[in-house]
Amino acid sequence: MSGVKLYRREDQDFSFKGDSSVNGYVPASYLAFANAGNSAAMGGGLAVFGAGSHLETKIDNDELLFIHLGKLEIKIGNELFQAGPGDTFWIPKDTSLTYIAEEDVWFFFAVYPFSGSPAASVTTAYPDAPPGPAK
Repeated sequence: MSGVKLYRREDQDFSFKGDSSVNGYVPASYLAFANAGNSAAMGGGLAVFGAGSHLETKIDNDELLFIHLGKLEIKIGNELFQAGPGDTFWIPKDTSLTYIAEEDVWFFFAVYPFSGSPAASVTTAYPDAPPGPAK
């Protein structure tokens, strides 16, 4: 067996886990397919921020975000970066920022190392599919 895993979108639970905290409101789903359960250092997967998401945080790892659907804004100090489908953010470790999603946004994320990531630093198993052609 190769160890390769295939995670089909239709098999995953993308329902929002609505997190309300002192740092902001984030109706979101984080599916860290690469996490402490199957990788020694790398984390990554898919995330969905619902419309109205607003999250202030400090990044504890290097982070790469590829926007698939929707638009995501990142505010750092007085600078506002806006990204849409096909755009990629590179965010270095120790960056304090605010994620803002005025509409639903789907994005791929990769983090290194995963130790600072709330989504990837834990062991999570997701439904995987056998090898075969795309549906």
